[in-house]
Amino acid sequence: MGQGAGVRKLDHIGIVVRDLEATAAAWEQVLGLAMEEVEEYQGILRIGFLPLGEMDVELIQPITEEGLNADFLRERGEGVHHVAFAVTDLEAAVAQALERGAKLLLAPTVGARGRRIAFLEGEGLGGTIVELVAAPESPP
Repeated sequence: MGQGAGVRKLDHIGIVVRDLEATAAAWEQVLGLAMEEVEEYQGILRIGFLPLGEMDVELIQPITEEGLNADFLRERGEGVHHVAFAVTDLEAAVAQALERGAKLLLAPTVGARGRRIAFLEGEGLGGTIVELVAAPESPP
């Protein structure tokens, strides 16, 4: 992304599901990845985190009919919703992406685990929604 706003690493893959517990059980049975944390996000989602090295697989269950994930589930069914990258400077990364032709789907806001996020539309990116996540501060 350029100086100061660079993509640091793959942070997580977000998968929209109908049933968080059933899907998590299948991931553990088939691949050995266990759900270690569940967060209720803003009363509209339940997000299960399956750690994998330095990244997570996020299983996202909409619990209302509102929001991007509920729309996705209704229109497309279960499946990969987004790929998320940790960036060193969220605002700079968003600005650079927009300058380079990306379209903003969701402006910088607070996401799961209290981290700052933004979403870019998948059009032009192979149909894949991209989430940019402010990288956690390095420990002192």
